[in-house]
Amino acid sequence: MAILHGMADSESSLLDKLPNEVENIEDMDRVKKEFEEKLTKEKSGFFGSLKKWNYKRQISKFENNKENPLHAGAKGENKVIDELLKLDDSYHILCGIDVTLSRWVTYNGKKNLKSAQMDIVVVCPKGVFMIEVKNWSDNYVKNNTNLSPYEQTERAGRVLWILLQDVIKGTRVTNILLSIQGNMSYNQNYRSVFVSNLNKINSFLENRQDSLNEKDVNKIVKNLQRSFIW
Repeated sequence: MAILHGMADSESSLLDKLPNEVENIEDMDRVKKEFEEKLTKEKSGFFGSLKKWNYKRQISKFENNKENPLHAGAKGENKVIDELLKLDDSYHILCGIDVTLSRWVTYNGKKNLKSAQMDIVVVCPKGVFMIEVKNWSDNYVKNNTNLSPYEQTERAGRVLWILLQDVIKGTRVTNILLSIQGNMSYNQNYRSVFVSNLNKINSFLENRQDSLNEKDVNKIVKNLQRSFIW
């Protein structure tokens, strides 16, 4: 079983908006129900009213975030993590990496790149893999007007590559755009970005040639752990 470090970025961001009692997204329904039960059982009176007010406030956090797109992101990222965990223990899965470089660097001819958040980084003897996860519907893929997921993947991979040159010079980073819905294909304008899905990601990693020894893997993992968001 692969070694997991950290928590999915979308899940961590969503949990920040929910009561502290929610430790992961699987806890959400249970914790909400517990607050609802406490609300109905609480007695009247001054202290009872205060408790009821707090229970209502906590319940409202669930209601206010019912349609939050972080739900889809968290579910998608966790699906990828569950699949990657099927790999052996030479694979390290790092989630929620946030890297800020010490200087601005050039991307597409402009010095406009300094930081990036990364959904998942896999470090193993096969190399370093930066995985951008998208759980987008067909309609959203078609009508997206925000930053291209291909460019987002490429930019994050470049930031990671630059960071790792100070750890082990010559380390390569493979950029992967992973579509949960399987509705994204290779884009020739972003040749450094591989496109994969849940069914193919593990075989894609396993079929690469070894490029790092165990000492290199551990050194890279240790350095990346300093960049956790959570």
